[in-house]
Amino acid sequence: MNKVWFTRGWAAVALYPVTVLYGVLVFVRRSLYKSGILKSSSSGVPVIVVGNISVGGTGKTPIVSMLVKKLENAGYKPGIVSRGYGAVPAKEPRLINADSQVEWAGDEPLMLSRDTGVPVCICIARAAAVDYLVNEANVDVIVSDDGLQHYAMKRDMEIAVVDGQRLLGNGWLLPAGPLREPPARLNAVEIIAMQQRPDDAETDRLKRLESLPVLRETLLRAGSFHLAIDSLINLKTNQVKKLESFKNSRAHAVAGVGNPQRFFESLTRQSVELIKHAKPDHHKFLPEDVDFNDNLPVLMTSKDAVKVRELDVDMSNLYEVSVSAVLDEALESAFDRVLTTLNS
Repeated sequence: MNKVWFTRGWAAVALYPVTVLYGVLVFVRRSLYKSGILKSSSSGVPVIVVGNISVGGTGKTPIVSMLVKKLENAGYKPGIVSRGYGAVPAKEPRLINADSQVEWAGDEPLMLSRDTGVPVCICIARAAAVDYLVNEANVDVIVSDDGLQHYAMKRDMEIAVVDGQRLLGNGWLLPAGPLREPPARLNAVEIIAMQQRPDDAETDRLKRLESLPVLRETLLRAGSFHLAIDSLINLKTNQVKKLESFKNSRAHAVAGVGNPQRFFESLTRQSVELIKHAKPDHHKFLPEDVDFNDNLPVLMTSKDAVKVRELDVDMSNLYEVSVSAVLDEALESAFDRVLTTLNS
């Protein structure tokens, strides 16, 4: 996240006139959809959107994966839609699978396809992707990876993911702040899921949730989660290792995600001495990004691994760090209520 977005200093103030104009456009656009002047496309099956109101990584993709698995366990046949950021632009619905090339699929959709095994469709117009899955893939519920602001796609439920450390930055809209929509937008969602550190105290988690500028009843639909490292997977052999096997040793850590520091912290928390290599979100990897001419292991996120697997490099020391979302009791209950609502 841009450092300017954490304070209301001179740089943010200088951008504020543009923010006012952006805010007017956001208000008018949403009002046009709420009034029905602009139409939202309905697919006939429930659509659940997992997104955020701020730019940068918040942890929404692991939440999408977790939700899809919960839906399957409840007897549903879910599908996933995404814009497919980073892929060759999908002007028409494009069905992808685990064997798709990342340039054709996009890094996050490909990662979700390999992790969940459910149908994944990308399209610039997410509503068209929803229609495609309903008509062609025999799904009965849709989960949208991002798309909270894609109002042309009618939705039944919204889940907003918030970063527990960065929160809403300085609370201003783009470009003076990090927000795509005003903080009050969180009052309209069914669930607020705040990502916290695994070792955060319960009181700290509650304080961060309560610091959100939302109505009290909104907090009754909120909870927190953290990302737990499940395993490390060798990119050459697919051999699975535990993170403990890298404890008290040195390793390169590569992260081309929205918040690389969170990934680095998850590894140093387990006593791995890191040589850090932060890359821009959705970075297009080259061989030199992971080949450091030494014998140290190179650890990377699943999102980066789907791209690195396509490189012509020696992968003997390259490892994908697989994570999953662990929900606290409040967030677990909120998701259970979502499933109950779908069943009613």
